[in-house]
Amino acid sequence: MILDAILWYGRCTCRGWLGPEDLAVSGNKHRFESIERTDVPRTRKSKHTQLVEQILMELGEIRHKRALKIPRSALRGAKLEHIRAALSRASGRRKLDLATSSDDAYFYVWRQD
Repeated sequence: MILDAILWYGRCTCRGWLGPEDLAVSGNKHRFESIERTDVPRTRKSKHTQLVEQILMELGEIRHKRALKIPRSALRGAKLEHIRAALSRASGRRKLDLATSSDDAYFYVWRQD
């Protein structure tokens, strides 16, 4: 059943058709290497980690009922939706309830409490 799924997926890729002979790599019947689950990374380190960590640190230092006003130029060309997603993941891990907003010039972040 797994072989059928792999073959079906392979036929749907732009690389063309895959057959059973394509699955053999160096005499091994498995195409991919397996590792111990303990060796699998448990964290996600995105390219926005440094910026998100800076935002969260500064949020912790300001008074409640205040928001950070971040110039969009400080995002270094990163798409706003990617920063929001990374911020959402990081704040979820820390159990922080954040809100965001933006306009043409600024990105705003505040704690909802």
